[in-house]
Amino acid sequence: MRPGIKLFVGNVPEEATAEELSELFAGAAGPVLGVALMKQFAFVHLRDEAAAARAITQLNGHQLHGRRIVVEPSRPRPTNTCKIFVGNVSAACTSGELRSLFQQYGTVVECDVVKDYAFVHMENEADAKVAIENLNGKEVKGRRVNVELSTNARVVPTGPAQTSGDSI
Repeated sequence: MRPGIKLFVGNVPEEATAEELSELFAGAAGPVLGVALMKQFAFVHLRDEAAAARAITQLNGHQLHGRRIVVEPSRPRPTNTCKIFVGNVSAACTSGELRSLFQQYGTVVECDVVKDYAFVHMENEADAKVAIENLNGKEVKGRRVNVELSTNARVVPTGPAQTSGDSI
């Protein structure tokens, strides 16, 4: 077994602390080597693969401050993915459910739900465009989702240069 297994923890409530996550994971899987907490996600480092498997089994879907956290192995995101923005996401929709919805159209590399929106990273642009075409405006968990390429995933030509007084 290799030491220092890194887990991704998604859908982390804003009020959660690194200490709280460390205690939660230590209780489920044993000693925690480290916790890196960002806004709505974290990385938890555990001793070995057995501890990581226990943490995933016991804590994936665990309610923390009223939100179900996602616990899965951390995987580096390929640099050539296509990032999709999903707006108007229901609080009842999990990243796993959203991932399954998008996987009907191609390989989903990463899916993160953040409050009432999400980002889905698909392996290739053609599949992403088909997913957008089929899912934009679709009702998911009682809400019509807005699905489009993420604004930082594309360059939008603006035509002739605009003056500083023009609005976009």
